[in-house]
Amino acid sequence: MNLFLMNRSELLPIEDEVYNQLLKSFGKKSLPRLIVGVSGGADSMALLHILCALSVPVYIIHINYQKRGAESDEDARLVAQTARELGIGFAVHKADPSKAEGKNFQQWARNYRYNLFKEAEAEQNADGIAVAHHRDDQIETVVQKIFRGGGLVSWSGMSVWDGQIFRPLLHKTRNDIEQYLEQKAIPYRTDRSNLRSEFARNFLRNEWLVRLEDFFPGWEENVLRITNQAGLYEHALEWIARTIDGEKGIDRGLFHSLKSGLQKAVVLELLKTKDPDIDVSRGSLVQLNKLEELQTGQSIRLTDRYIMLRDRDFYRLIELNNSDTEEYTVKLSDLDSPKRIKGLELSVVTIGEPAISDKSSLYLDIDKIAWPINIRSWQDGDRFQPLGMSGHQLVSDHLTNRKVSAAYRKQAILIESFEETICALIFPLIKNELSAGTISEQVKWEADTRRCLKIKPIKSS
Repeated sequence: MNLFLMNRSELLPIEDEVYNQLLKSFGKKSLPRLIVGVSGGADSMALLHILCALSVPVYIIHINYQKRGAESDEDARLVAQTARELGIGFAVHKADPSKAEGKNFQQWARNYRYNLFKEAEAEQNADGIAVAHHRDDQIETVVQKIFRGGGLVSWSGMSVWDGQIFRPLLHKTRNDIEQYLEQKAIPYRTDRSNLRSEFARNFLRNEWLVRLEDFFPGWEENVLRITNQAGLYEHALEWIARTIDGEKGIDRGLFHSLKSGLQKAVVLELLKTKDPDIDVSRGSLVQLNKLEELQTGQSIRLTDRYIMLRDRDFYRLIELNNSDTEEYTVKLSDLDSPKRIKGLELSVVTIGEPAISDKSSLYLDIDKIAWPINIRSWQDGDRFQPLGMSGHQLVSDHLTNRKVSAAYRKQAILIESFEETICALIFPLIKNELSAGTISEQVKWEADTRRCLKIKPIKSS
């Protein structure tokens, strides 16, 4: 159905608001298919009926957290009954609250909920996830972030459409929603646990924010103006980040011309462009104060997945592969057919004399290797005897001598024998700029070698 052709004269104000947000977020050509989170409460029941009034195709997800006994079951029954009456597909999931023991329950529940939403979005081939956040939620969210010490960027609050989550009621108040429910005689459930102030949001909503109007008339509008200012700050950060982050990395001179607080904000912005959901602790960002002391090739760790590495006159944010710290053991019998591990293809080849000109692969004499072999990332202090050398050399020094960029050195891989002798060092695969790597003098092939272990770096698919 073409949304632009819909007759708007019969729409109620709150329905017309959602109509406008659909147009702005998804365009005029056709209605999006949406996953809708429906708890059975006032906000989500209103959103569901508004979307149905606009003929938006939806699929309902309800989560029963089993925290309120029979009341939770009644919520699920209302959602299921409503879905059947409206002829809408739905799924009811039962969460196991015991899995949240020792954790922040609300955060655990949110993660559980959104994981289910995303799974349903993929299964239903939907265009987005619709939730019933409204203006009061926005204000409460921003106030919480301010009190918890969140950075200025986080004060920008939630957006109506962020590319995945659709919040069409974000500019409407809780009163607007309650009036719509009354007008349309839409049944809904009240979660009485929301009336208790044991959680931060409930405390703000039930006890603190309700008193502010007496002392600071218009305070809600002032908070919403903060979100606009935070949005401008975020745009400024994006511009600075684009300016200092080029093809070679973050320009070191430009970066250190920024004040310390702005340096941290820019790095956080760059990390969020790589992973919008990334969580970076304040302690990790404090490490940025050590950047000026780093020598080329040294790095600081910002998260479990990202490091910031100095590469001469630039810094690079490098994502660590999940397999960077993993080790793999391979027996000779495993190589009856070629085997792919950690970006390498290993195979046994029978030849009279390996091709010296083949720089895309390494050849090791199988009979000189103490099997099984271990495949791992190199560590500081690793040493081996490169082909043609009489003595041993640090792997880090060899990579430097072979002009492997500091930004890529940590991607190099070692082949280690059962006796813990390093048999080969495989260079990272970078636009075919380098040979495959260096083998150890101890496993070099000779004129009478008949079987070799062939190691070929491969591009990840």
